[in-house]
Amino acid sequence: MDFISNTTTIDVFMASIPIIVLTIGIVVLKWNAAKAGSISLLLVIIIALFRFESTEANIVIAGSKGISLSIFVLSVIWSSVFMYNILEFLGLIEVIGNNITKLVKNPLAQALVVGWGFGGLIQGVSGFGVPVAVVAPLMILMGFSAPRAAAIALIGHCWATTFGSLGSSFYTLQLVTDLPAEEIGTHMAIMFALPIFLCGFAVAHIQGGLKSVIRGIPAILIIGTVMSFGQWVSAFLNVPQIGGLVAGLSGTVTGWLLTFTPILNFEQIQSNSISSDTPKANSNNNNLKNVSFHLAFLPYYLILAISLISQIPIIKSIPIQFGLDYPTNITGLGYMVKAEQDYAGIKLFSHPAPIILFSTFITFVIYKSRSIWTKNIGLNALNRTYTQCVPSSLGLITMVMMSLIMIDSGMTSLLGNSIAKTTSFLFPFFSPFVGVLGTFLTGSNTNSNVMFGALQLQTAKALELGVYTVVSSQSIGGAIGGAIAPAKVLVGTTLVGLGGQEHKVLKKSLPYCMIILIAVGIQALIISVLE
Repeated sequence: MDFISNTTTIDVFMASIPIIVLTIGIVVLKWNAAKAGSISLLLVIIIALFRFESTEANIVIAGSKGISLSIFVLSVIWSSVFMYNILEFLGLIEVIGNNITKLVKNPLAQALVVGWGFGGLIQGVSGFGVPVAVVAPLMILMGFSAPRAAAIALIGHCWATTFGSLGSSFYTLQLVTDLPAEEIGTHMAIMFALPIFLCGFAVAHIQGGLKSVIRGIPAILIIGTVMSFGQWVSAFLNVPQIGGLVAGLSGTVTGWLLTFTPILNFEQIQSNSISSDTPKANSNNNNLKNVSFHLAFLPYYLILAISLISQIPIIKSIPIQFGLDYPTNITGLGYMVKAEQDYAGIKLFSHPAPIILFSTFITFVIYKSRSIWTKNIGLNALNRTYTQCVPSSLGLITMVMMSLIMIDSGMTSLLGNSIAKTTSFLFPFFSPFVGVLGTFLTGSNTNSNVMFGALQLQTAKALELGVYTVVSSQSIGGAIGGAIAPAKVLVGTTLVGLGGQEHKVLKKSLPYCMIILIAVGIQALIISVLE
């Protein structure tokens, strides 16, 4: 507490300035993430040096840790988007989507299986706006009106965000908080059960109102239980990077199987969720008609298999890891930063990025032998990945560096202590809303965890609350916030022909997000009381 005793109310205000500027820059001034992050980074360096008495060495070490963490996260983002782009250029995303849409005819079943289950599946293997890009057009092809298609795509996949993108958001949070992955993973997976079910009910309500909710109760309970269990098992087995994939795949398959039963096989009056003049999905592409769903989905089967194989003790223990060591350092105000060994280390046989690349290479060999691979696919996919990922990567790097400097200068600890004094035992209720703020500002659950993960941890410690509950609520809130993040809403509106009318989709998505967030906050508060 020596550090805290050396600070004042002015210090609390100064520590909040980078976050305030970042918020105003993105929300009010409409800066992109790179610009907002760069200006906030500059401010945090100045404040750390001249107000919190950080040394140049403190800044360099913290900034270097930020770059290390950025590489850890960006390697997952770039490799997963690269794999997805390969499949899209080959036309195999169309094969996957059409196979699913052909099998599901009922409007409610379409919303639950495609919008909720398949959307989560795509989030599990790719993320970063891709689920919206894939699901929204599919919903349009199946006959859904544009606003509902976009809203279903946004709400339907957000539950899979933290354990999606091959675990980038989860691992970022784990690294920022330094909590054991196996502990935070299983705890968070249990807490995610509630928003999984609520997202299902939200999708049903968007599709057909209260009647669809009531009619869909049995299916939602069954599919939601299967998906919740899938995420928990993945976390329990210490392979959280496949949590979204396992949950989404199992939920999609379960939903499809239910269409053969009275639970989801029934005639439903098509409500105003359906546009009669919208063309239905078709799969008449002659170049792809001989490619099966399983062959198209091969890369993701491989990711699942390799991830499980990587947990075999003899493989898991292979000491091939790329990471840097950072020394202990202390600021002029007495804030101690502990040493780090192999910080944000990338393990060759367990980190998501190498697993994705291994899977991509095996896929290339098999597709080449089956004459599916075409010339320049890899280069075209790489070029598109570069175009898609560079802007968001620059924003992520600057915000990660800003966050690490705030952490290592003591700003985050000070803000956490201040919030603790203000909210007291009610803080767990507000925790998911902090996560939402981060995602709303940056468009990314990963960025939200970087910005506020350590802050949530420090606040929980100051209040002597369960750190796993509070930190989990941070990421759950950040995940749900993806459904109303302007960056993702923009993707959805553009793809369904509502460019410039983002308010229509946001107006439809916002109430559902708020209800889910309030429920998550109450859940966190109850758990914290019982702990």
